[in-house]
Amino acid sequence: MMKKAAAVLLCIASTTVNGFQVTSGLTRIGGDSRPSLNGPTSFQLFESSPNTVTDSDATVSKAQGILDEFHASNLPFRIVVIGNGAILETTSKLGPKSKSSVSPKTGDKLLTFASEDSSFEFHVKVDQITKITFVTSERPLPDGESKTMRVSRFLNEKGEPMCSLILADSSDESAQWFDGMNERYGQEVNL
Repeated sequence: MMKKAAAVLLCIASTTVNGFQVTSGLTRIGGDSRPSLNGPTSFQLFESSPNTVTDSDATVSKAQGILDEFHASNLPFRIVVIGNGAILETTSKLGPKSKSSVSPKTGDKLLTFASEDSSFEFHVKVDQITKITFVTSERPLPDGESKTMRVSRFLNEKGEPMCSLILADSSDESAQWFDGMNERYGQEVNL
């Protein structure tokens, strides 16, 4: 009597999804019909350092360099993102985590800023930014006073806003930082 031996291959798959390392569990290929263990079992979103992490083979565009300066400023911004039928607004620093990656689905270069616990993430497709503007304006308040608004707008090739970063800190130090960006790059940066 001859016994049949079933070949069983167990695999641990590791892949990159949207620039993040995803490791999947065991997968059974062949053999009996026992259930297999599939799906993500661990995720590594960022390296342990809060510093900026970039792909080693990627070049830093001017748009990414400017966004890196926003990240390095450690200042809070009112982040406004306009989408199809929705607007998202929140106030946060850009970080402390920052990572550059390439989307495996679209090939778009992504720059991601995240809070320490990754409960907040802001992803920017940096190659879609064609213009950045730095605008300072006065907004009247109901009490007759005014508030200085320092706004950076990131525009796409159609001239439509992708997002705006409004400086949420009105201290002299923050104003000097924004004015320095305006002096260094001008009111409009064409990319």
